[in-house]
Amino acid sequence: MLFDAADYELVRAVDEAVAGYRARGGRPPEFAQDLHPRGIRELAEPRAVRMTRTMLRLLDTFEAGVPAMEERLAALQALRDEVIEGLDVLLRYNTARALLQVIKDLVRERVDPLRRLRLAHDMRTAMLGNPLFIRRLLRRYHLVEMPENWTPVTFDQHVHDANTKGRKSPTHLIMDAWIKGIVKLQVIYYNYVPREAAEELLRAARIMNVDVRIGVEFRSLFRGRFIEMIWAPRGFSGVNDYLKFLDRPKTEEFTRKCRKAANFRRKVVLDILDEFNREGRGRLNAFYGIDLPPVSKEEFLASVQYGQPSIEHIGELLVTLVRRQLLTRLEALEAEKERKSGEESRLSELRARLGALSGELLRARYIDRTRWDLPPAKMDDLPEINRSSPYELITELHKVASGFRMTLNLSGLHLEDVIEILYDCRGEITTLEIFNLKDDVAGERPDDDLINQLRHALNSGSVFKLKNLIRRAINRVTDSDRSDRTGRVEKLRQILRDMSGFLEFYLRAPLDASLGSDSASRPSRQVHGMGFVVVDTLSGPVRRAIRHGMLPELKLLEVVSSVYRQLSCLPREGHGFWNRVGRCFGFGYDVRVKWECPDPAQTIDRGVGNLATLGGFASPPPESPLTRPVATLGEYWHYLNSNIKIAVKILIGFLAAFLTFYYGSYDWWFLTYFGAVIWLGITGVRNIIQSVLAGGGLRSSPLLKWNDFISWQRVADSLFYTGLSVPILDWLVKTVILNNWLGWTAESQPVLVFTGIAFANGFYIMGHNLLRAFPKAAVWGNWLRAPLSIPLALLFNFLLGGVLGLLGVRGIEMILQQWAAILSKLASDVIGGVIEARADRTRNITARLADIRTKLRELFALISKLELLLPEADLPELMKAHDAFPGLSELKRNNLMKLFYVNALDIMYIWMRQPQAVTAMRIIMSRLSPEERLQFVKSQDILKREKSISKMFLAGLVGRNFTRPLAFYLAYYRDYLKELRQFDPVRGRRKE
Repeated sequence: MLFDAADYELVRAVDEAVAGYRARGGRPPEFAQDLHPRGIRELAEPRAVRMTRTMLRLLDTFEAGVPAMEERLAALQALRDEVIEGLDVLLRYNTARALLQVIKDLVRERVDPLRRLRLAHDMRTAMLGNPLFIRRLLRRYHLVEMPENWTPVTFDQHVHDANTKGRKSPTHLIMDAWIKGIVKLQVIYYNYVPREAAEELLRAARIMNVDVRIGVEFRSLFRGRFIEMIWAPRGFSGVNDYLKFLDRPKTEEFTRKCRKAANFRRKVVLDILDEFNREGRGRLNAFYGIDLPPVSKEEFLASVQYGQPSIEHIGELLVTLVRRQLLTRLEALEAEKERKSGEESRLSELRARLGALSGELLRARYIDRTRWDLPPAKMDDLPEINRSSPYELITELHKVASGFRMTLNLSGLHLEDVIEILYDCRGEITTLEIFNLKDDVAGERPDDDLINQLRHALNSGSVFKLKNLIRRAINRVTDSDRSDRTGRVEKLRQILRDMSGFLEFYLRAPLDASLGSDSASRPSRQVHGMGFVVVDTLSGPVRRAIRHGMLPELKLLEVVSSVYRQLSCLPREGHGFWNRVGRCFGFGYDVRVKWECPDPAQTIDRGVGNLATLGGFASPPPESPLTRPVATLGEYWHYLNSNIKIAVKILIGFLAAFLTFYYGSYDWWFLTYFGAVIWLGITGVRNIIQSVLAGGGLRSSPLLKWNDFISWQRVADSLFYTGLSVPILDWLVKTVILNNWLGWTAESQPVLVFTGIAFANGFYIMGHNLLRAFPKAAVWGNWLRAPLSIPLALLFNFLLGGVLGLLGVRGIEMILQQWAAILSKLASDVIGGVIEARADRTRNITARLADIRTKLRELFALISKLELLLPEADLPELMKAHDAFPGLSELKRNNLMKLFYVNALDIMYIWMRQPQAVTAMRIIMSRLSPEERLQFVKSQDILKREKSISKMFLAGLVGRNFTRPLAFYLAYYRDYLKELRQFDPVRGRRKE
């Protein structure tokens, strides 16, 4: 009764991928990444299986090196194509985000078979794009629903990947940031930027369209202790430009200096680990009652993998080791529980400590940070780059890059410190990290509000505010017991006397603010994950849910960000009469919305703000496998076999309609027994005709049958809701309200009767559309069926009355009254069918236009490469003169032939197997020049090379399941090429 056969197949496919992925070499086919998600690969394996295999490739390749990087990037591109280009649903981006998160859970779950089946079913259900279910998934994974125009103000300017203290590869980090909904991201590295990491990060960000910036964190000396500053070079046009900057001799020389600082950092972390083994380990063993042996450096470095060792890595390793021993003790106590009395309290205490175990807890209790926070006693042991003052460091960085952003990290800094550092750096510090989520939770940033006031005073040029803040800093230092109190007071008074110079530093370039989570992608029960969102830029229901605490996993911060909205009106394509008339009256424009955030930290610590976290707290892993697949009736319905669920929906709708007609006051037996069949038949036939027409009709493609266009899930939903409408429309509205209460009948007051039924039907449709979480445009579009159906219902009523009158039937008034609801329903479905068929047809054509344009862009890019390979040849003339595609030898020599094969196979499949592809192709061809049409038609002739293409399939182009795609190609490519001759401009001129 539960789950589908496809769910079991999906779980088996994941098992096969896990078992055989490494054994088969772990590398994707060379050109598989160029296949379109709606192209010929559809014949090889289901989309759900493809996406799980691709996600496994991304998550399973965690190693450093170019091959692993290329594989992760190829997997990310394939996933992006599948979830964005391959799905045609209402909530496109939100469906993609929820779907990716479910796929991640599915490929990670290796133990619990029931949980895996649930995830497989969730994944397949999410691919249908039901808004109600997608929103449920978003809440499950603590994801904020983003506007579908993808214009929210979301950012995080301080995160880490696996090359520092994080746990995710750059590709994985970018994918997770996109899932969170983050648009702008800054990734921080320590001391230098690893070239491979920068390349992977920037390329992954380009794939997912995330605006990413790379920052380098340096430690500098200020009054005998370390402060942290983040250097972010800017002014690069793309990935290659940034990589060229890293390869410059000056940058490489500076990087060599910085590597010494990285080695010193590594040494300090290993010294802290040794100190833990000597001091903290004993206290940890005593508290938890375990016998943890000393942690060796080799074991620790193996857990770090290719990142830079950090205190966070120590805490994470300790959590793993302590949890392992606590679980062993817990199992032993569970075994002794029945033999000994009084063990229940010890078990409860042990479970509580195990539940509270976290890296933050162990680091705070058992790891001494003194070596980390303070410089060594001998300054000669400190690398040269770390001995510099902030201004000296900035001066050195100017030799490497002329333009950059310099961010001062405020961790542990007070107002007086920031005033002195900003003054000493003479305006070279461009940004203050005014809020850090991790430090805020730890209570390490006491003066964020005062420092933000200082920033506003400098930017506004307010002498009064700046003077008050400096005097306040002087009073605080005077009242303190610091050893350098006298010198610091004198320095602050000097700054007070030179306030004009201080303000001059930021007269032309205001001091910016940055906000970061300092996320290292580690599960935490104290700190939210990465990402912030300005709540004002979200949709109304989501804004209200966050502000009223309906999403408790998110935190509304005490930060107010200033935002404003820009509206741009872009003229629609087309130069027809109606477009020109519409523009004259203010219509005919596409409105684009864009949010600007001039100041992300306008105020801090002034009550509840409008900035919220995007991440929730980490959920504890399940302690034991599921013992039963479902726990509630709602879960049972969700995981019920799809075929059974379709049958149940139709049966419920039919019973509701049948019982209404059976117990209604109908004198005619035919309507009593067959009224429900007629009612549901109208809706069922309308859905089928609507789907077939929207897909292109019965002759849209020789390979598409009429039932290929139909979603039986959608038909079942329509029959379910239309069956429930019978008691409302036929009994309550028509009989009770209109007839019994108001005395209106279809014969005496036809306009009022059909108007009342139509509007009741409209509000009923609106109600269940809202219940199913449809977008507002769809809800109001369906409501419009009500007024539009009234004239048609009156026409049907007039025709039926006329026919009955001609036939001499008696009791016409009673017959018309009994058939009034059915006639109104028929009219509504006719109007609805026309509207929805047109909307579905437009959506199909839009999707096919996007598919074909994507492949044509790739094709013309390949033809441009061929032009470069044949600089002296006139390629258009060669195409006109030859039946075969020219330049085949050059394509083979430069390894471009297979790319032409892949492109042609995808276009052929889209043409023959996707709804409305022929219509979309004709639209595109009408807009191309004769030369471009000739290039397209001739490029498809490459499909005649049966032997080469067959070898490519056998070599693994679409994987092991190549028989169906190969058979499809061999059977239909001749018909495809014959149909394309209609676009050949040379053939057209010959006919003339």
